[in-house]
Amino acid sequence: MRKSILLLAVFIGMSTAFAQGTASGAKWIKKTSCNKKAALVANQAMESMMNLEFLIAYGQAQAALLLDPDCGCAKITIARVSSGNKEWGSRKSKLSAIDRTSLSEEEKGWYDVLTASDETYEKEVDKAKAKFPKSPLFNYLFKPMDFKAHKKFTENFPNNAASAYNMVSYGYARGEYGEASYEKAMEAANTSAAMHNGPNVYDSKAEHAYNQGNYKEALQYQRKAFDFASFASPYRVNLKKYYSLANKEKIAERLIKNHKELHDAVRNADAEKFSKYVDVNTPLVAGGSNLEPFNIFDSSFKSAVVTWKSFESYDLEVHFSPDMNTAVITFYAKGAYVVKGTDTEVAYNTRASSVWVDTDNGWKIMHQNYAPQKNAQGMPPTSK
Repeated sequence: MRKSILLLAVFIGMSTAFAQGTASGAKWIKKTSCNKKAALVANQAMESMMNLEFLIAYGQAQAALLLDPDCGCAKITIARVSSGNKEWGSRKSKLSAIDRTSLSEEEKGWYDVLTASDETYEKEVDKAKAKFPKSPLFNYLFKPMDFKAHKKFTENFPNNAASAYNMVSYGYARGEYGEASYEKAMEAANTSAAMHNGPNVYDSKAEHAYNQGNYKEALQYQRKAFDFASFASPYRVNLKKYYSLANKEKIAERLIKNHKELHDAVRNADAEKFSKYVDVNTPLVAGGSNLEPFNIFDSSFKSAVVTWKSFESYDLEVHFSPDMNTAVITFYAKGAYVVKGTDTEVAYNTRASSVWVDTDNGWKIMHQNYAPQKNAQGMPPTSK
């Protein structure tokens, strides 16, 4: 399976590289250690990397190595898109495996920048810029949030400016160039998209639309980003969020329906319907209105000590977390029950809430809590 995925990534990398190669003509390293075809693909891998499309960049770099196993630029790119975490990341070991003497002078400069310590990093960047003053790569190694530098880069290196234009769009959206402008932000993003045929700019356009509260528009852009390569896509998280925001009212209605069906299942001891809304990996932690300790409530219904005559939830409100993955339902409940073993009917009035999470298997409840209303009765004790 792993080999198949790698071959797929390499195939996508080669296909994308040649498809994108004519979009901007971006060439980040003028003279590489690669043969002519591999150099084209390796530079496109760098273009994808600069546009934060690391998975695509990895596939393209692997494709370059198929064309030329000694392509140093591709090897450095693979190391760069790997994690730099000092405890478990592989970037350092991948860089160490590269024979520096086999690299071109520009590749050596990039290699030295990536292997520099935090203390010597700026010095290595300055050294590379001094040696290659017209290099788009070394001139792009400024602080990512320097929006003025991004704008200047679009003027000095127009053929390599796709990623910079994307950042310029954030500058306009954030008001870094004066008054914030959604129109100018989208104009800059469109310029980026015209230069580089990749998913990240659509993710950016989706984010701009999201920040304007245009959730349906955000969803449309995010779908375009996701559509580039859907398997294990980094754009899935926001796709799910924008979909949920665009359909917030419908999801709230569905959750209220789920809530009512769940309570019907509890009252009727319907284990099958109950299990539909409780994840087997996340037990339902419940706090009853008898104010006894919290417990795990499952389909055995062992804590059921009453026979319900009537039950109704009312004034239900659904509140979502910002990422739309969690919902809290607040509500009130009223009804009547008879304690098992007695004939006395008891009026029931509580205030309650429940927590639901959006899982791969749909919305599931993971917590609920009840408390008796003032001067009212909740559930009886489970034991005397």
